Amino acid sequence: MTDMIEVSGLTKAFGPTVAVADLDLTFAAGARHAVIGPNGAGKTTLLHLISGELRPTSGRIRYDGRDITRGGRAKRSRLGIARTFQQPTVWGSLSVSDNVALAAWPHTAARGAWRRGRYRALAEDSGRHLETVGIAALAGRPAGALSHGERRMLDIAMALAADPRVLLLDEPAAGLTEHGVERLLTALRALPPEVTVVVVEHDFAFVSELADTVTVLHDGRLLATGTPAQITADAAVRTAYLGDLRDARDAADPLDPLAAEETA
Repeated sequence: MTDMIEVSGLTKAFGPTVAVADLDLTFAAGARHAVIGPNGAGKTTLLHLISGELRPTSGRIRYDGRDITRGGRAKRSRLGIARTFQQPTVWGSLSVSDNVALAAWPHTAARGAWRRGRYRALAEDSGRHLETVGIAALAGRPAGALSHGERRMLDIAMALAADPRVLLLDEPAAGLTEHGVERLLTALRALPPEVTVVVVEHDFAFVSELADTVTVLHDGRLLATGTPAQITADAAVRTAYLGDLRDARDAADPLDPLAAEETA
């Protein structure tokens, strides 16, 4: 399996605070790769660096063998890197279908000019992405009328509208009911296998169900990488934040300290 994203020596400092410190990490093409760790571990900062929201202080980021370290967010998006944020961002006054069509527009050949016919085609095509995330029946509803879980699904559908090769998800299960989490897992499992999914999440049960690889960050540094079972059994990981839990996966919320949004 080839590497889709490779970061080497990646560092991001905010004044005296180092959020990501000399990180070496790879994400394989087609992987379902979770990044976990305590609050302030640098998880969201890592996503910001990969997506182009932030520029690194030092280090390199390669995408499918290409150095994109200095490329901006728009350029990386056109190359196939899409992401969602901790809070879903939708146009509340527009329909669910129109939200997806507008998200797709910058990735079309006619993105620089308004074409009514092209927009209609994108709106019709939006049903494909809404079907993937299980909310096709809501296509005509105003996005502002959706529940939190439905907005989360719409947010993912909007990211998929870019036809990404890499999908970065920042705490997608946050605030969802048990039914909503199951719905989210179903949607993510339905993604094409060639799409690389990188998910930052605090719910280890969710991570165990989705990810084939888990990376643990601690104080901005790599603590461990392995399968969910290997991470659960890792002594260093348990010492860092799992305490004396005998079975992290069966605990009600073993990684609860991760629930708060990172400040760095």
